[in-house]
Amino acid sequence: MLNIYFINTLLEITASCAYGYLKSETGTDKLQQMSRFDVTNSLRTSFASVEVIPILGESVECEIPEKDLEITRWHSNSRNINHSETWVKVVHIPTGISVFCDQERSQMQNKEKALAILKSKLFAMPTAGYAYALTQNVQQVEAIQPRQIKSLSSKLIREYILHPYTNVKDLRTNIETTAVTEVLNGKIDFFIKAYLQQLNYTTSVNKEELDSFK
Repeated sequence: MLNIYFINTLLEITASCAYGYLKSETGTDKLQQMSRFDVTNSLRTSFASVEVIPILGESVECEIPEKDLEITRWHSNSRNINHSETWVKVVHIPTGISVFCDQERSQMQNKEKALAILKSKLFAMPTAGYAYALTQNVQQVEAIQPRQIKSLSSKLIREYILHPYTNVKDLRTNIETTAVTEVLNGKIDFFIKAYLQQLNYTTSVNKEELDSFK
């Protein structure tokens, strides 16, 4: 029997250069361990998909046309006045990107939060020219189709092995360590640093090649 659980957790992190550092964590992590709930002590594999998006400041003017939005709200048919749900789901029709929000106390607050997250997702979307087109409200935005969107969060970036040996390996930089417990407790600075250094080197090399070509 295969049991699949979907757990969505939203964290808002405010710090200097937070997005610049944490964008390296966008991707899927794979964990291999012995199941504590299985008497046969069989190996179990779990996956966690992480998506990192920036929080847009007030200086970024980003408005999505209403015709491009599909907003679904929870409607209760129950007469129980103590039973309330406030979730809101917002779908961006041209791209198919959806955001579900139920963390706030009212539907209005959840709608505002969902729209803010959607705008951040669209602004950071890895499709050339989309963010500029969105802020300029030009027609090219409507030409983008869902098949053109490549999800970075589905790419496997790191493997955690707890059995039969312990090891954590970043598949992009090949940096690895046996200090699994420390990594699981949040000590991932060296992974982030290695990735950003590799990214900076790759960008510099590509720029040099482009300059020499010119």
